[in-house]
Amino acid sequence: MGLFSKGRINIVITNRFLRYTYPKKNKKGTLAFGEEKLPEGVIKDGKIDKDVAFSKIINKLVKKHKWKGKNLYFCIPDDTVVIRQMQISAALSKEEANAYVRNQIGVSIHLPFADPSIAIEFLSKEQENQNILLFAYPKEKITAFQAVFKEAGLKSVAVDLTSLSVYRYYYQQRDKEKENVLHIHWNQDALELTAYRDHKAIFIRYMKIEALDEVDSEQAKQVITEYTREITRIIDFYQYSITKGEANINLLLLTGDFPFLKLVREELKNVTTIPLHNIREELPIKFVDALGLALKPEVRKGEQ
Repeated sequence: MGLFSKGRINIVITNRFLRYTYPKKNKKGTLAFGEEKLPEGVIKDGKIDKDVAFSKIINKLVKKHKWKGKNLYFCIPDDTVVIRQMQISAALSKEEANAYVRNQIGVSIHLPFADPSIAIEFLSKEQENQNILLFAYPKEKITAFQAVFKEAGLKSVAVDLTSLSVYRYYYQQRDKEKENVLHIHWNQDALELTAYRDHKAIFIRYMKIEALDEVDSEQAKQVITEYTREITRIIDFYQYSITKGEANINLLLLTGDFPFLKLVREELKNVTTIPLHNIREELPIKFVDALGLALKPEVRKGEQ
């Protein structure tokens, strides 16, 4: 684990759990980790719904692990993220492109929420146009988390998406180059499908799942059968609609905290011939998102 950044806290938030990693004292390059189950309704649809309860949980962790004053990197639920491929003038610098996109929101760029937090990534460049990816997320959700963390004595440095963090971990340990990857992040209450082309997230689909605390394997199989149909549909959608027949998914990446991931893996092998990546587990697989977040490069002040 020597590649992990030292001296910072990494927290991943879902609607049901909070997972974290942080450097072990006097053990260079190694991480301590943990998980807190969140009381029902504390986080709802990726948003803090019970401020006092969430604050108590964070303050308890800060005190227990002596995190006060530490830099914090955190992941928020991907339920409302928007990813769009766009074209802008090739003459624009990255800074100018950011300003241009911000000015076009509400004019030529329409989003399902107001006051977004945005980020852009440059893709390929044509003669007159620059292809970009736009990532947009409701700013109010982010600032609500930042306020709680600040009050607890943590210094929020960067925010990431869970899907990007998992892919970062996969990318660091991949053994073969795959250009079209479908990340299947299957949690107890949600299924998130993110398609990557040339290591860039170009499509995301988020689906709520009824969370069942107590479920047997037969009930799980019914749920798995239902949602693997949706996965195969997205695989076809990627080939014929997103890439216009130019590419097809050639690797599946399965992660999440769903307790029956082994059954999901078996069902995927039954319904598709696409290979599944085997993640080398340094921690239980549900912590892959937190491990990937810990691999995020250090961010300088003013960056995200």
